[in-house]
Amino acid sequence: MGYGSYTVTRNGERIEAGYLVDAECDKEGCDEAIDRGLAYLCGQTPGGDEYGCGFYFCGHHMTVDQLCEACSAKATEANTWTHPGTGWTYDLRNLYLPPGEPYRPDGWVWKHLGDYHDGVPVLVPVKQPGLEPGGHLGCVITEYDFRVAGSVAWGQQLADRAGNSRG
Repeated sequence: MGYGSYTVTRNGERIEAGYLVDAECDKEGCDEAIDRGLAYLCGQTPGGDEYGCGFYFCGHHMTVDQLCEACSAKATEANTWTHPGTGWTYDLRNLYLPPGEPYRPDGWVWKHLGDYHDGVPVLVPVKQPGLEPGGHLGCVITEYDFRVAGSVAWGQQLADRAGNSRG
């Protein structure tokens, strides 16, 4: 399954998304050419969710946390957990995958639902697209070397593009 072109709902409207869909930056007044792939998406969920607006922005209007300037400003310290032993920080708004697991838009990802065990956030597997929890109780975020699902999807897109360019 490719991520080149698909349809999502954003603010009640169906739009075309994917890295093969040409677009302009959604920042008012900016006409930089981009595509509607995950690399330009504000947040991690095409169409938007509580963590990103689902609009698409050029590199000048996207922050390092894969959010537009407005959504990044809304992010709070409460969504960050720092491992006391390593100093690594985790954004508890992210969706995660265990090592080696591919991203699938209709697959399972791991999400923090607000629970902690001995002060460490617990991630629970949830089924996309509705993010409904399954029967697994979850595990602490430090149990595996979890990867951000959006980064895994982006890597898959790059591999898809490289494969398609060969021919």
